[in-house]
Amino acid sequence: MKFIQMMDQPVEPGGLVEWSPYTDGGLAHWKADSRPTSHNHEQHLRSAFEYRLRHRREGGRESWLGLAIDFDEPLSIPAIRSTFSMWIDRHEVLRSHVVIWADRLARMTTPPGSVKLKMGKVGWYGEPGPLLDQLSGTFDRATAPLQWPAYIFATVARERSFTLLFAADHSLVDGYSLIMAQHELVSLYGASRRKVPPELPAVGSYVDFSAYQRREADAAGSDHEAIAVWSDFLRDTGGTLPGFELGDDAEAEPDGEQLGQASDAGEHAELTPQGSITAELLDDDQTNRFTAVCSAAGGSLFAGVMAALGAVYADLGGGPVLRCVIPRHTRGDQQWFGALGWFVATVPFRLDSSQAADFGQAIGRATDELRRVRKAANLPFLRVGEILGQDFDFPEPKFVVSFIDLRFAPGNAEADAGRARVLRSHIYSADEVYIWVNRTASGLRISARFPSHGRTHNQVARFLGAFGDFVTAIGDQSTYGKVTRE
Repeated sequence: MKFIQMMDQPVEPGGLVEWSPYTDGGLAHWKADSRPTSHNHEQHLRSAFEYRLRHRREGGRESWLGLAIDFDEPLSIPAIRSTFSMWIDRHEVLRSHVVIWADRLARMTTPPGSVKLKMGKVGWYGEPGPLLDQLSGTFDRATAPLQWPAYIFATVARERSFTLLFAADHSLVDGYSLIMAQHELVSLYGASRRKVPPELPAVGSYVDFSAYQRREADAAGSDHEAIAVWSDFLRDTGGTLPGFELGDDAEAEPDGEQLGQASDAGEHAELTPQGSITAELLDDDQTNRFTAVCSAAGGSLFAGVMAALGAVYADLGGGPVLRCVIPRHTRGDQQWFGALGWFVATVPFRLDSSQAADFGQAIGRATDELRRVRKAANLPFLRVGEILGQDFDFPEPKFVVSFIDLRFAPGNAEADAGRARVLRSHIYSADEVYIWVNRTASGLRISARFPSHGRTHNQVARFLGAFGDFVTAIGDQSTYGKVTRE
């Protein structure tokens, strides 16, 4: 299943309809909800509010995630309307909104059945380029985090097929949510077409989880196990979150010179969208062989990926220690497994590749580090900063590596074969480097976003190419699955 920037893969042209949620009377008839929001959500909203105050506009800090699902059948308008309505009723996070009031946040929620859908016929598109431009612009505008709804649906219909699209601000969804959502939406649509009840398990509410996590985090103190992990990491980095840097590169232009941007990298208006790539690193057989090497060293595929990144980082001049931030999901209870929401925490990761006798030893070190830092996921980073007494000014991580095994999700094989893909918005940043490595039914996929020009762009491009070569070479050394002939 691809995780891809919206503009990097065309949608087959057809008739575009945008489906906008609304409630009669607007937010005036919603009920006040005493459940507090999560630290993630608060940090996200306050950052968006500060951006609005500085720039007096919403655009330029897009942070939405989305989904595109292809159906090999004609679009049924009644069935798709029913699908969207049932899905909104199923996930309370789509019927809840948080407002910033001076020094506090206030939540409002509306009950199931109260959200309706406005069908807006945009027109027929004969070419993918203008269609993508329209969809991307609509998604950018419709997912601003300070408004409700911060999400929107769209359909592109053709004579014998159609594409369902969805986009939502990151505060409402994460990658796991959308991996599960593609199966949910396919199931809901099929049930609506057959006029039968959908066969889907019950799910919990992210609003409930937010309240639970907030209370747990606010009750934590300096003795929480996550504090020791983060304190050690921040001492090592001088109190800052690490960035991606391979060292001096005389042939690369300095970051920003080709962008015509202001000296302040935070001035999004002066930046161009980041560059991005999506590719298949290894097929299924190659991934199995690479995984066998990891297992023989006592580690997982995740540990092997991190060890490989560390080895390549050192080889290309980044130094013997790889430092980054890793997202870890917080779906610790079965009720959250299929819930829509932002169930993600960040943990620090540090891997010292110096004096490693071989790649197996590097895998062992990565395994130990992943085990050591996972306890840091039990406390949101914003709360960590509060306890440590440091004003991080709502920092965004600069160098992030994510790993997800998608094979657990219902319908993953069909999605990976091309039925569905997870979408992400373009991002404006001069220094962020995000890398996603996913194990799918077909193998190992990589997706990344990074500065579109300059030194970091060139360094990341070299780094990702070398990483692909490295994991391929390691897998080729394995005898797993190879047939020997006498």
